[in-house]
Amino acid sequence: MRLHKENKLIETKDIIILCGISQGDSLSPLLFCICLIPLTEQLNRLNTGYEEHTTKTKISHLIYTDDLKLIAKSEEELQKQIHTVENFSDDIRMEFGFENCAKIAFKRGKPVHWQSLVIDINREIQDLEQGKT
Repeated sequence: MRLHKENKLIETKDIIILCGISQGDSLSPLLFCICLIPLTEQLNRLNTGYEEHTTKTKISHLIYTDDLKLIAKSEEELQKQIHTVENFSDDIRMEFGFENCAKIAFKRGKPVHWQSLVIDINREIQDLEQGKT
């Protein structure tokens, strides 16, 4: 395991997990959210997303149960976020279901644009306009 803290890298030997939590277990959503706290911190440091008007807080992502939503103001911001999620996923060896992802653009709360999202050369999120998910 690798942990970055205050410009220092802390490394441990591989941690072998012999038994996990099944998705139907009532602890699963809570543990998922707890495990993603470091990802939340990384995404917050990107300083991307939408700014809430009254508190001036930027919202870049939402985590609920077993779901992660990335929120960006531009394609460049979204690519930064995806790259961060991908690196985090690789680091902890946790597979996110990119095949269940979708990309959609909204304007004034209404969907205006759908397109395929290329994660890397081997993975692409399908085009919603063609009826794929």
